Amino acid sequence: MPTRAITEPDAPDPAAGDVLDTAEAGRLVLRGGALRVGGFVVGLLASLVGAALVTRHLGPEDYGRYQAVVALVTIVQAVTDLGMAALGLREYAQRTGADREHFMRTLLGMRLALTTGGVLLAMAVSWALGYDSQMILGAGLLGVGLIFAVLYGTLSIPLANDLKMGAVTGLDVARQVGVAAVFIVLVALGSGVAGFLAATIPIHLALVFVALALVHGRVPLRPTFDRREWLALVRPTITFALATAVGSLYVYAALVLTSLVSTKYETGLFGASFRVYLIAASVPGVLVTTAFPLLSRAARDDQVRLRYATQRLFEGTAALGGAALIACVLGAAPIIAVVAGSQYDGAIPVLRVQGTALALTFVISTWGFTLLAMHRHRQMIRANAVALVISVVTVLLLAHSHGAQGAAFGTLLGETWLACGYFWGIAGGDRAMRPSFRVVQRIVPAIALGLLPWFLPVPDAISTILGLGLYALALLLLGGLPEEIREHLPGPLGRLGLATPDGSELPDGSEPAGGG
Repeated sequence: MPTRAITEPDAPDPAAGDVLDTAEAGRLVLRGGALRVGGFVVGLLASLVGAALVTRHLGPEDYGRYQAVVALVTIVQAVTDLGMAALGLREYAQRTGADREHFMRTLLGMRLALTTGGVLLAMAVSWALGYDSQMILGAGLLGVGLIFAVLYGTLSIPLANDLKMGAVTGLDVARQVGVAAVFIVLVALGSGVAGFLAATIPIHLALVFVALALVHGRVPLRPTFDRREWLALVRPTITFALATAVGSLYVYAALVLTSLVSTKYETGLFGASFRVYLIAASVPGVLVTTAFPLLSRAARDDQVRLRYATQRLFEGTAALGGAALIACVLGAAPIIAVVAGSQYDGAIPVLRVQGTALALTFVISTWGFTLLAMHRHRQMIRANAVALVISVVTVLLLAHSHGAQGAAFGTLLGETWLACGYFWGIAGGDRAMRPSFRVVQRIVPAIALGLLPWFLPVPDAISTILGLGLYALALLLLGGLPEEIREHLPGPLGRLGLATPDGSELPDGSEPAGGG
C-alpha cells in the first residue's frame, strides 16, 4: 500500500456541520470551561485525599523518591511523545474526512510505539542515575499506566473536538477519583514506592474501554506502524514536537535536579510543594485545552475571532492566576498541613515561592496554546529553551546551597522568562494579535488588596479566606473580569464596576464572526 504523505490539513468543508464553525462554539467553550472547572474541583478533592495519605504514609524521604520517578518518567515521556497529544487535538480540528482518519491511524501507532520506547528509556535512565531497584521497577510500572493513558487520550480526541465537555469532565473526574481510591487501598496494605507508581494501570485501562464506547468508532483502532508514515507526520511538525517537549521538560527538571544535588529530605519538601503547584497549574490547562479546538479553527479561518478568543482567555486566566497566588501565599501553611502534614512544614516557604510563579503559569497556558494554534513553534522553542537553561542553572546553584526553597526560585525564574518569551512570540509576529493589558492592570491592585490580610493577627486559614474575598470584590469593582464571565454572575454582582470601560474589545468593538 503506497504511503500517503501527511502534510497540511484539508480545506474546510462548510457542509460538514462542524460545531466549531457555528456561533454556538464560543458559548459551548465557556460553559464547557465552567463545567471542567467544576469537575476539576471534585477531582481536586479526590487528589488531595490521595496525596495526603501518600505523603504521610511514605514520609519525606520516600515521597521524594516517588516524586523523582514521576518527574523523570514525565520528562522522558514528553521528549519521546513529541507533543503528539496537543498535535492530535489541533490536527483533528483542522482536518476532515479520509485525511482525518488517516492522520488518526498514524498518530495512534506512533504514540503507542514512542511511549513504549520512552518507558524503556526511563528505566534505563533511572538505572544510570543510580536509583534503587524499587524506583527502577516503579518507573516501568508507571510507564505501563502511561501507555494506557496515551491510548485513552488519543481515543477521546473526538469528544474534545465536539466540545462534549460533560463526557470529557466525567472521564477526568473518574480518573482522579479512581487513582485516589487505589491509593487508599495501597496505604491500607502498607505498599512501598513501587506500588504507588503502579496505581494508574487499572484506572487508565478502564478508561480506554469507556472512551471506546463514547467515540463510537470515530477513531480507527488499526494503528499504522510504518516508519515512513511516521516520518511523513513528524517532518512538517518537528518544530511543534520540540516546542511542546521542551515546555514540559523544564518544569519537571527542577525536581529531578533537586534529587541529584540536594538531600532526600529537601527533595521530599520540594516534592510536596511541587505536587500542590502541579494541581493548581492544571486549572489553566483544563480551561485552555477546552478552547484549543476553537483556537485552532480560528487560527486557520478567522484571525479576528482568534484575537478575540485569545484576549478573553488571557483576561480570565490572569484573574484566576491572581487568586492562585493569594491562596498559595496566604494559605501555604494550611495547604501543606492538609496535603502533607506537620513533617513537611519546611515546604511552606517553598509553596509561597511557587505560588507566585502560578500567577504567570495561568497566563502562559493561554499564550502557549495560542502559539500552537498559530503554528508559531519556533518562538515557543526559543522561549522554552531559555527558560530551561535559566531553571536548570538556578536549581543547580540554589538547590545545593538552599535546598527546596532554592529550587523553587528556579521554577519562578523559568516561568517569568517563559511568560515574556510567549508574549513576544505572539506580539512580535503580528501587531493585531498583541494582547491588551488594560484589564490586567486592574487585576494587579486587586492582588495587592487581597494580600493585605497577611498583616492581620489572625490564623492563616482565616487570612486566606479574607484575602480571596477582598480580591474577588476588588475584581468586580475595578472591572477586572471579562464580560463573558461577568454576564453569568447574579443580578447586582454582574453590574458592579460596569462604569469602567472594558478596554479589551476588538478595535472596532464588534463581536467576532461565529461567536467567541
